[in-house]
Amino acid sequence: MNIEEKTLTADTRKKSIHAGHRERIRARYRKSGMDDFAPHEVLEYVLTFAMPRGDVNETAHLLLDRFGSIAGVLDATEDELLACPGVGDVTACMLKALPAIFRRYAMDKTDAGEVFDTSDKIGDYLHARYVGLTYEQVYLLLFDNGMRMIDCRAIGDGAINCTAVTVRKIAELCLFKHAASAVLAHNHPRGLTIPSGADLEVTRTVEAALETIGVPLLEHFIVTENSHAPIIRRQKGVFRSSPITGQIDEAFYRHFYGED
Repeated sequence: MNIEEKTLTADTRKKSIHAGHRERIRARYRKSGMDDFAPHEVLEYVLTFAMPRGDVNETAHLLLDRFGSIAGVLDATEDELLACPGVGDVTACMLKALPAIFRRYAMDKTDAGEVFDTSDKIGDYLHARYVGLTYEQVYLLLFDNGMRMIDCRAIGDGAINCTAVTVRKIAELCLFKHAASAVLAHNHPRGLTIPSGADLEVTRTVEAALETIGVPLLEHFIVTENSHAPIIRRQKGVFRSSPITGQIDEAFYRHFYGED
C-alpha cells in the first residue's frame, strides 16, 4: 500500500468514526440531559450549533487542553479563542455570548416582587449579575421601604474608586427613584472578599453623601465567584439606623445579616 492509499484509508476511517456523531450527541442530550456529559462532550454539543462542518470532538479537546476547563474556555478572550485551531469568528462569538446569556437568564428568573430583607438574598441576586464577568463592575441597588428592589444599575467598570463611582450620579439616582435605602456592590474576579483601601474609601464617601439626602447606604458588598461579603457590617456592626424607621434597630440588622 502506497502513501496516498494509506492517507485515503486513514481519512476514510476518521470520517467513519465521526459519521453521525452530531446526531448521536444531540439524541443523547434529548434522552437524558447533560448531567453525565464529560466536559469535552458539553463543548462538542455546543460546537455543533456553530460549526456546520468539521470535527467538533477535536476542537472541543483542543479548547480544553488550551484553557483547562469549560469555565476557562468561556472566560477566554475572543482573540484567544480564535488562536485555537478549528475556531472561527462565528464559534468564538457564540462561546463569548454564552456567559452573557447565562447572566440574563439568571437575572430574568429573579422575582421582581421579592423582598430583599437579608444579605443572602441580595448576595444571590448579585451573583446572578456577575456570572461570567472577568472585569470589575460596580452596581447600585435601590430599595423601597419594604425592601423591594426599585432598580439595579451598573454605574462603573474597572477597579472601584471615587473617579469610577460618581457620588453625584448615585445621589441623583436615589432621589430620582425615591429610594428608601441603597446597596453598593462590586466584584473581585478571581479574587478574595477582602476590601482594599479604595473599597473602604468609596464606602465612606458614598455613605456620607447619601446621609445628606436621607438615604442610608445599607451595605457595600464585595462579590467573588463563590461568595460575597459586607464591608459596613465589619466596620459598624448591627447597632445602626434602620432604613425603614430611621431609628437604631439592632433587630433589623441581625435579621438582615442572618444573625437572629
